Amino acid sequence: MSLFKKPGNWFFIVPWVAFIPWWGMLVAMLACWAGQGHPIYWFMHTSQFPVYISDIGATNLRPLFISCAGWQGLGYCVSLACEYFQRSGRWPFQRRALSHESVADRGSTSASQDSIKSSYGDMLRSARFLMPPYYTRHERNCIFASFVLGAMGEVCLLMCSIFSTAHYHRVHITMVGLFCAFMFLSVCCNVAEYFMMGRHYAQLHPLASPEDKLQETSWNHWVGYKFNKYTISAIAKVVWLASALAWAIAFGAIDDGSKSACFEWLLAFWFGLLFIIISVDFYLGGRYKYSKYFHQVTSFQGYYKYDRLLPTPRYDTL
Repeated sequence: MSLFKKPGNWFFIVPWVAFIPWWGMLVAMLACWAGQGHPIYWFMHTSQFPVYISDIGATNLRPLFISCAGWQGLGYCVSLACEYFQRSGRWPFQRRALSHESVADRGSTSASQDSIKSSYGDMLRSARFLMPPYYTRHERNCIFASFVLGAMGEVCLLMCSIFSTAHYHRVHITMVGLFCAFMFLSVCCNVAEYFMMGRHYAQLHPLASPEDKLQETSWNHWVGYKFNKYTISAIAKVVWLASALAWAIAFGAIDDGSKSACFEWLLAFWFGLLFIIISVDFYLGGRYKYSKYFHQVTSFQGYYKYDRLLPTPRYDTL
């Protein structure tokens, strides 16, 4: 049996299109600096080993720095936009089609469990949803906020590469700080999205007990199959974020230029791993229709109240 099963779609490749050039740029910059004999550049005030990424990016490798930083930023934003598209059937800022309430939205008591299951089962099997839809408006808002904050952060990184440390040092440092702040908030929103989806899916999961499916839950009270694909992804991102935060503090707080630069390089390579986590999310999410658990769901009642059922075979969400 093949280790990797056929993907449900090919969106999981999108993060790699950003990840590979980013790591390629970092390796190329280190190789060039080493090939030049580890020089200390004219605009640097102290001797250190290694030098900062921005120091190498302010030399003749500046075009590489700007282009790859911009490409990575575009890739990150496109990746988040792709998740929004796969879970809602439309792109961020795209207007939704006019829709009508489903039986779950109206809270109809006349509809049977089987009819609700059939309606939402058809929705989930629709080609419009390439990944499982979000469960509430809160998850949707987190995806959107992560996209907007990420876009703002990546613009700051692009400005950081354009305003080189050699000629615009203060602007450069300001852009670095803003990039770190916006990206931190962007990933926090992504983590919140996956934890919330994991909480809902824990009750819906076929391995959850019948008693768990009837309980009321809150953000700090979970029941059901807690360690599902959403919560595992969220935990992985929390580990990534905690490590990145610790190293970012060390990068900014340590006075020793050599040690500070080591943390900067570590952070840059670590940042690339976020794209791999997103790619895994896309791969697993894209295969939800082939999951061994998907066809075991006995009822969708109460889990997709945000959905609006179109009068045509197509489905849309708020």
